Amino acid sequence: MSDIVTRTLDLSRASGAAVKAVLHGLALNGDHVLSSTFNASGGSLEIQCRDNDAADGTASFVASILQTHRRIASKVLFQTESQENTWFDVDEELSHTNDLLPLGPGLAGIRGSILQLFRFFEQEFLKLAKEFHAEEQQYPTLLPATIVAELGYLGHFPQHVTFCSHLPDDLSVLDSVAKAMGAPEEIVYHAGKHATSPQHVLTPGVCLPCYRQMRGVTLAEGEVRTLTMQNHVFRYENNRFRPLARGWDFTVRDIVFFGSYADMQSLRQQVLERTLQLCRELDLTVTVEVANDPFFLDANRDKTIFQRMGEVKYELLFPLPFRDESLAASSFNLHRDFYTSVYGTQLMNGSLAESSCIGFGIDRWTYGFLSQKGFHPEKWPERVRRCLG
Repeated sequence: MSDIVTRTLDLSRASGAAVKAVLHGLALNGDHVLSSTFNASGGSLEIQCRDNDAADGTASFVASILQTHRRIASKVLFQTESQENTWFDVDEELSHTNDLLPLGPGLAGIRGSILQLFRFFEQEFLKLAKEFHAEEQQYPTLLPATIVAELGYLGHFPQHVTFCSHLPDDLSVLDSVAKAMGAPEEIVYHAGKHATSPQHVLTPGVCLPCYRQMRGVTLAEGEVRTLTMQNHVFRYENNRFRPLARGWDFTVRDIVFFGSYADMQSLRQQVLERTLQLCRELDLTVTVEVANDPFFLDANRDKTIFQRMGEVKYELLFPLPFRDESLAASSFNLHRDFYTSVYGTQLMNGSLAESSCIGFGIDRWTYGFLSQKGFHPEKWPERVRRCLG
């Protein structure tokens, strides 16, 4: 076996977004990268690889990510400032509370005041959606994998997708699984060996079914179609899970608009302003920045640049000084005709309609709020206290 190779890479001049993209990418490269350690104070990244070829390839991968991010500038669009300017280490607090029930990697239950706060944000974002006359939708969390494929998700974020399977309709197999003995892990492994090829996925995006729902629809002149939906979302994040901040299973409310490009721009701005108003009412410190999704495959790097330069994606971020990072809790996206072109959603003049999706991560809003207001409900803003049961 070849000796393990250690390399130290300089990320001291890289932006926070670039470092985030690098670390995320390395987490997906487990076959070659045995470990990676980032020193935030010095900006150095130490990687351990299986051999020299793996180390060279990983160094080239990191360089290409940094090069992409040098070509695009981060841009803060808006911000709100809390009058209190206090911070709480949410991760530390959650490790001691009985209101969090860890169930497995990226999976946790909540109760008590944390659940009440979670419900508060659920209600606030549903109320916001209704202000824009959104029609409520309810979709299953289980989707045919073909929907995810035809919308391009597998080409952009294959690392996030959770496939689902089941046992075949075979009595001998079912009997074998039913009679399996041993530790729970052994029984599950035995059952998994007999599972069918997966044809379904747990939804990686709340809004994905609504684009198929708009298949072949022609909007009247000046018409805007507005839908809203809340659901569990499932995104696998390797070893990056953190309760409420980054889950395998988390909850999102989306508002999706269909119409002309001018209407999409205007409505995104209106929802953004309404969201910032909520932050000011709750005395929260947040920033809104031009963002991009972290694409890592070579074919998608130009799209990263397009997203930043075209300002098609904004993110609302909670600062987390106790972790020296920020947490994106909402996104405000212009899809242009990316999704409507798949299903032929049109305007009356025959051109393709465009879409915009605004997403609110309920878990992350809960986390961000707790990071600034703490875990004692009696000290929370009156607006929140009034809504608690």
